[in-house]
Amino acid sequence: MYGTVPEIQALNLLGLMQLVDSAPTIGGYAQCFQINDLARRGLLRSEEQIGQLLEAVLKSSIGPSDGVAVGWAFKAARQGDLAELPQLASCLSGPQVSADIRVASLELGAHLWELSRRWDWAQAMHGQVDSLALPTDLHHAMAFGALVSETTAQEVRAIAMCLFSAAKAIIRAAVTAIPLDEAVILKLLSRLQPEIADMAYHYAACRPETIHALSPAKVVASVVDRW
Repeated sequence: MYGTVPEIQALNLLGLMQLVDSAPTIGGYAQCFQINDLARRGLLRSEEQIGQLLEAVLKSSIGPSDGVAVGWAFKAARQGDLAELPQLASCLSGPQVSADIRVASLELGAHLWELSRRWDWAQAMHGQVDSLALPTDLHHAMAFGALVSETTAQEVRAIAMCLFSAAKAIIRAAVTAIPLDEAVILKLLSRLQPEIADMAYHYAACRPETIHALSPAKVVASVVDRW
C-alpha cells in the first residue's frame, strides 16, 4: 500500500506541492485556451465541458509539448547534463509548436523560475541553470523539469506532476470564470488522474524531435463544435 522508506525519503513533498501550485492565477495556459472568454460567451458552462476541453488540451497541445520536454529536462538535470537544455529550447521554440503555446510557455517558464528563487530546496538547481538561462529560452517545461528533479527520482512522476499542474490551473480558472463550486476542481482532477498517468508513461518514451502542439484556436474550435 505504502512506498518503501527509501522511496518516501527520496520525495521532496513540499517541493512537489509548490510546483503543482506554481501556475499564476491569471494568464498562462488558461488564457491561451480562452477559458475566460468561453465562459463569458456562455459556451463553457459545466463540469462536463471543462473535462472535455481539458482532455483535448492535454492530448493535442500541452501533453505532446510540455509532457515530452519536461521528461527530457528532468533526465538532463538528474544526469548532470544540463548542456542539453539549449537544444530542448530550440524544439520548444520551433514551428511545430503553435506560436500562442510558445509565448505562454516562455511566460510560465519565467514566472516559475523567478518564483522558485524563494524556495530553499531549489537553490542548487538555480546555481546550475542560471548561467544557461540567459542565452536559452527557458520554457515552462524546462524550468519545471529541472526543478522537479530535486523532488523525485522518477521520470514518469515528474511528467505527471507537470501535466497535473497545468490541468489544475486550467480547471481552477474555468471554475472561477463560470462560476462553479470549488469542489469541482478536486472532482475533475481525481477523474483525470488515470489518464494523466497513462500520458506520462507514453511521453516518457518520446524524444524531443517529436515535440509539437496544435494551436489553441484549433483545439478550442474542435471541442466547441461538439457542444
